[in-house]
Amino acid sequence: MKNILTKAKILFLAIFALLLGMCIYADAVKSSPRSLVNICILGFMMHAYMEKKSSREIIKNKNLEYLFKENPHDKQKYLRAMINNIPMAAFLMDTKGKYICGNIEFLNLLNLNENAVSGCNIFCKFLGCTPVTFDKTLDFITKEKQTLTFEHFYKFQQKNSGWYRIYLAPFCNKKGEAEGVTVFLQDIEAEIEVNRQKEQFVAVLSHDLKTPVIAQTRSIELLLKEIFGKLSPEQKELLELTLESCNHLYNLISTIQYSYKFDNDEIILAPADVNILDIITECCDEVSKLAKERHVEIVINPFLKQNEIKADKKFLKDAILYLIENSISYAYENTKIYVELSDENNELSLKIHTRSPYIPENLLHTMFDKYLGQTETYSKIGFCLKLYYSSQIIQAHNGKILAYSDPLNKNTFGFTIPQLREEISAIA
Repeated sequence: MKNILTKAKILFLAIFALLLGMCIYADAVKSSPRSLVNICILGFMMHAYMEKKSSREIIKNKNLEYLFKENPHDKQKYLRAMINNIPMAAFLMDTKGKYICGNIEFLNLLNLNENAVSGCNIFCKFLGCTPVTFDKTLDFITKEKQTLTFEHFYKFQQKNSGWYRIYLAPFCNKKGEAEGVTVFLQDIEAEIEVNRQKEQFVAVLSHDLKTPVIAQTRSIELLLKEIFGKLSPEQKELLELTLESCNHLYNLISTIQYSYKFDNDEIILAPADVNILDIITECCDEVSKLAKERHVEIVINPFLKQNEIKADKKFLKDAILYLIENSISYAYENTKIYVELSDENNELSLKIHTRSPYIPENLLHTMFDKYLGQTETYSKIGFCLKLYYSSQIIQAHNGKILAYSDPLNKNTFGFTIPQLREEISAIA
């Protein structure tokens, strides 16, 4: 700090000498008879400003030193003031787990005054921990200097029962030694309720929507097989369109359902040796009708050293299918879509090149965001959900989504995934 002040004063003197020289020169040519007075006033103002600034720095450093004072009374006073300004239940305990001080939110939660909890083990007495478990937890926090987070269901006297997220963080002195542990209790009941509503929504999708769609699909299939009598060409065409609509709705419901399960780590992958070219061929067959309607031709360009990869065939096929389907839907008519496959450095790359509307850089990657993947030219919500679902599948395979757009209306979508020969993690 002293070195900084010394350098600042030297700089000030240099500037002042320069200004003084300018003043003398101005007087010599009689351009400003009051320039010397003006320069002195300016120099005085600069000196006063520097003194004020340096005093602020000293005060700031004194406050910093105050944080690490060795006086226990001063330290506890400072920590008490800090904890009282935290907008959630919080308290400080020593390295043995005994209560030191806490804020009013925490005391109101327990419906006790500070004298009743001072010096006692809060976690073992009020927060449902056994001494053995708590000692291990406290030992880990104080020795490893690591923050610990967990969730627990509590029922307090003056408050309805609910879920809380507990944060425990070590408080260290200037030597790096843990002198205590700060504890924060965050009410997450609203968050838990949102998750309950999500689960209820998925249950509705699975039963109240998906089951009727299956029944409709099977009924239409029976009618198309003319089990109940002959059909006119017009009737067949109408039923085929209805069946296609039912299948689309079923796939959309499944996409929402699987996407939710991916978000909640409920999907268990079943990796196996699969032939990537076979999967691409199957996907192209399934979208052949859409490609024909759009007058789009699909060309597969494989540049592979090996076709076998370790992946979950069902989910990987869904990701590829939706990427190709999306590319066809927005491709210009009478154009070709190139599906390029390559492998290098034990990594498989799939790129789908199309001629389609340009997507600005700031909107390109949001196409794979949940419910946000919409641009002015890419605005179908169904495809947004499918693209988000595709990105979840690729990430579950430890891969990365690719998306590029050229102002010349050339777009590329795809992904890279490792060509693993070992097992993928079971949980996505």
